[in-house]
Amino acid sequence: MKMVFKNINKNNLVLTGFMATGKTKVAQILAEWLDRNFIDTDRLIEEAVGLSVPDIFEKYGETYFRDRESEAVEKLLSYKPGSLVAATGGGVVLREKNRILLKMIGPVILLKATPEEIYRRIYEPGRQRPLLKGPDPAQRIKNLLEQREYYYRHCDIEIDTTAKTPRQVVSEILSCFI
Repeated sequence: MKMVFKNINKNNLVLTGFMATGKTKVAQILAEWLDRNFIDTDRLIEEAVGLSVPDIFEKYGETYFRDRESEAVEKLLSYKPGSLVAATGGGVVLREKNRILLKMIGPVILLKATPEEIYRRIYEPGRQRPLLKGPDPAQRIKNLLEQREYYYRHCDIEIDTTAKTPRQVVSEILSCFI
């Protein structure tokens, strides 16, 4: 799905998508190219709690993390239009309130990749992402993508990052604005 928005200068941009689809790196480059503030909601959460995302999941659980994530999304509303590029966590769209707030902030850009590409990007022996713990992380990726498909469909722009560099993805995002 590719929508065209009229004026990038009047819009904050919000990137979301599953883990390892390139949200943080793409948002950083996009913010730099557009001379905007870059915010990563996972970093906001880590700063507020004083723990890494995996440690937050381990110590407090997913519901606690999702509550902090909603608070981070609310903070994004304070940026004036055209001043922000935000990278959000892959599960931010699971809460309806977050989906509504993200649309208020600006166009929501979904970065996606194939399950195989995601697995290739994140797999490191002995180290797993909190939501991928278990005997078959590749299957867990497929299951989570299926569970989240409905929520990801509500995004304004979809960009497949499979086999693309972050700069190619940024160019593709910019092509959605006239």
